Amino acid sequence: MIKPFKITLPENIKLQNKLKKKLSEYEKRVGKLKKKLYMNNPELSYNSIPGFKALITKRLYLRGEVETQELAKEIIEEYGRVDNDEFNAAASVINDYCETGGKKLKKGTGL
Repeated sequence: MIKPFKITLPENIKLQNKLKKKLSEYEKRVGKLKKKLYMNNPELSYNSIPGFKALITKRLYLRGEVETQELAKEIIEEYGRVDNDEFNAAASVINDYCETGGKKLKKGTGL
């Protein structure tokens, strides 16, 4: 089940800029996954933690906020499925970046 919550783009400009850099990092990771999945379905690369992070972050910049359940429904419509655990993990990471700059995260590349 997708955890229902809203992620809001931070007002802090420095934090927004750091989040933009993270988006670039996520898109590179998705690009690598697409190459690995070339023979299968490269669109499955978005049904991964880096893919979900990229989609959530892009949505933040387009709309200023993300309703997790709404976005998950759109992903299912577009790609046919969503891994709930991976989506929830990705959403939690992006939400923490927006709220604390990633201070609650125990591992990862950080902001």
